[in-house]
Amino acid sequence: MRKTKVISVLLAVAMLTGLFTGCSGKASVIDTDRFVKACDKMGLSDYEFGGDDSPDEGDLEDGFYIYADEDAVEDDGVFIDQYLATFGLQDVFDSSNVESFAIAAKFAGLEDLEDLEDPDDLESIKLDGAFALQMTLDDDYSEDIMEGLEDLLEDIDISTKKLSDKEFSVTKNGGYLRLHADAAKVLKDFFDDDMRSAVKKLTGDIALSVEVNGNNILVLAGGALNAKSSSELKKFAKAFGAVNPAGVSTNDKAFGALLEFINPGMSSFTSGMGSKKVGISMPTKDLQRWNQDGDLIKKTLEAAGYEADLQYANNKVDVQISQIEDMINTGCKVLIIAAIEGNSLGTVLEKANKSGVTVIAYDRPIMDSDCVDYYISFDNYLVGQIQGEYVRNALSLDSTSGPYYIEFTAGDPGDNFAAFFYNGAMDVLRPYIDSGKLIVASGQTDFDSVATPKWSTETAQARAENIIYSCYMYPTVNIDAWLCSNDSTAWGVVNALDSTYTGSWPVITGMDCDIVNVKYIIGGKQAMSVFKDTRTLAVQAARMAGQILEGDNVAVNSSSYNNSIDIPTFLCEPVFADINNYKAILIDSGYYTEAELT
Repeated sequence: MRKTKVISVLLAVAMLTGLFTGCSGKASVIDTDRFVKACDKMGLSDYEFGGDDSPDEGDLEDGFYIYADEDAVEDDGVFIDQYLATFGLQDVFDSSNVESFAIAAKFAGLEDLEDLEDPDDLESIKLDGAFALQMTLDDDYSEDIMEGLEDLLEDIDISTKKLSDKEFSVTKNGGYLRLHADAAKVLKDFFDDDMRSAVKKLTGDIALSVEVNGNNILVLAGGALNAKSSSELKKFAKAFGAVNPAGVSTNDKAFGALLEFINPGMSSFTSGMGSKKVGISMPTKDLQRWNQDGDLIKKTLEAAGYEADLQYANNKVDVQISQIEDMINTGCKVLIIAAIEGNSLGTVLEKANKSGVTVIAYDRPIMDSDCVDYYISFDNYLVGQIQGEYVRNALSLDSTSGPYYIEFTAGDPGDNFAAFFYNGAMDVLRPYIDSGKLIVASGQTDFDSVATPKWSTETAQARAENIIYSCYMYPTVNIDAWLCSNDSTAWGVVNALDSTYTGSWPVITGMDCDIVNVKYIIGGKQAMSVFKDTRTLAVQAARMAGQILEGDNVAVNSSSYNNSIDIPTFLCEPVFADINNYKAILIDSGYYTEAELT
């Protein structure tokens, strides 16, 4: 366990809504009966630990609680990780370290805040709430946590020696940190000039108490805006046997530094205020088309007056999930997501759904989630059909006897549409394989055998070299066609042929019209590349996002994408470029300049 990270995340948890007025108590072993009684007395709603039903932002208005005693943790420990992830603690505590924990929260006035558009109306908003987290760990971390507290304060240039004994104290087996501040003085620095004048007029205060006692942790916090004090805080303090730290003096500097340190905690305060922000999640910068797509979506949105957050995930699912979470936390109201793996985003999309964020699946489908609102792509089965038909026509399969030799290189098995591309091509070519007119010397025709993880050029090249060595070298057998699902895999196949193959050059297909591959087309090494004009796709995605933000009808032309329900879809139509038409399609249209292709 990293000391500084432990306490910093605990503080972040305490400030999840960004608005708190704190109280303090003594952390003790969680008494389930006492905890339930306290929550019931406050009228909070019970949500079963490990159950299908879980609280969302709307439940904060009426209040909710969840608890897990040792038996519940032992029976359903898998849910601990989910709850820890919800509160940002998944990297701090392993589920096996938690013996029991309990959560309770209530924040009245959030619904009015979500409808706020004019900063001047902020004065009329009244917020009042409190938050409590109790946790019992399986070992005594008190020394580590208190040292981590000191390290954290030093990181934000606050010496514990300058804090009073009521603000910071280290005891034999624990200690505490208690901070209290004026809301307006602390919050004003987190807003732009348009909001700052309104924030200065706020009344109320915010505070925080972290109590450590051996292996027990108690975080209590609360907030009141446009009110002298938090009535909810007083209820929480009384119900949990805590004491309101009225004797702690206001420390705007220390509290402001803490908020600065965990700035993402402010997002729920700023979200909803007429937000016009769109998150754009692209899978990688390694492929040219994702760079072009991301840049064009961003520029189109910004030209229309919207804010855009563009991020690339380096083809790592965990990175993409983290980036999407950050987009939600920082106020994005629409997400445009090109998924790395279409079935790995369920949990984070549930968070988006609960936060009122609209999700557009971009080009790649997102599966196993009913939290996708719109889908935009090309007709990807048609992409494969176009490739298959090109091979059929190039080899004159309907008018010659053959046989002809062909190999296949498909795309990433984690990309759901890789199978669409491949199946579209195979539905055209399978009859010729079954009749013997097309021969696959490697015998590899099922998708799993020909798939290329991450659409990797290097992986495609290595596999192609193995096939050439094994099937086409001794004696030399000509390869008549090599159907590749996209340009990065076609690049790998061309490299393999260049390095190992001595026969006549095959017909090679691709997709995306990347610069390298268009040069191959011009030089005769690649026959064609399906052109999905991503300018059309990107501009249409940006247009859909704008329509969502403005509350207009969203343009769709299909409902063919089904993800447990029919998703409103916009499909663009692909074409192909080859030596005969690449100038008209790619240069005359302004997609490339002639200099870029020479």
